[in-house]
Amino acid sequence: MNQKNRLYLLLGLVSMLTLAFSFSSNTVKKISMIMVARSNKNGKTATIKSEMVYQVAGGKMVSHFTQPNNQYIINNAKGEVSIYDPAKNTVIQQVNYIFSTETTQFYYFLNNQKSDLGLRNMGFTNKATKFEKNLMISTWIAPAKLSKSIRSVELVHNGGNPIYTKYIDGEGKVMKKVYYYNFQKVGDIEFPLAVTQIDFFTAKDSVITKTSYTDVKINEAINNELLNFTIPLNAKALK
Repeated sequence: MNQKNRLYLLLGLVSMLTLAFSFSSNTVKKISMIMVARSNKNGKTATIKSEMVYQVAGGKMVSHFTQPNNQYIINNAKGEVSIYDPAKNTVIQQVNYIFSTETTQFYYFLNNQKSDLGLRNMGFTNKATKFEKNLMISTWIAPAKLSKSIRSVELVHNGGNPIYTKYIDGEGKVMKKVYYYNFQKVGDIEFPLAVTQIDFFTAKDSVITKTSYTDVKINEAINNELLNFTIPLNAKALK
């Protein structure tokens, strides 16, 4: 994987798995976790490890990736993203709301919006809801502006917790499945410490990514040195 693609992979992980680092909690002001994500494609496994720390005020998140490379990613609620490579002393900076700490599904987990994981806010409409034993299964139809890339989403709840989502593309094929499990309490918030995502590119081509979060710390117990990390002023800016 070349350097550019690796950077976009890291950005994708931060955008997709930002972890709940956006709280409506009254007890959690700062939170940190260790993330390990393992992706498998065609029998080959790639592992990404990082320590992630988040501060509620301002939505600042700092991620220190130690595998496969030593890199820092800093982003916030405004979608301002900086990727720093200490070995080369280079930095890539972007501003794009898709990288905001407020645009992930985990944001909705931790803002008591678990009923739809933000689908309603994105313009989806609830077409149907059914119950099977203790599971609630709802189907959401995408707005017209998204219909070419995604047709619908199936969302499954067990009690109050979402445990599964399935995404159907514009052609009616399954494009992604996400499983949420190992729900734990942190402060007054409950969220999953494990996520498995399957991305389908063709009927025979898929990538399975299993992500786990450990060593959860809140407030004064977090790694403040990481939270306060700043990119050197002499870092070379890359485009």
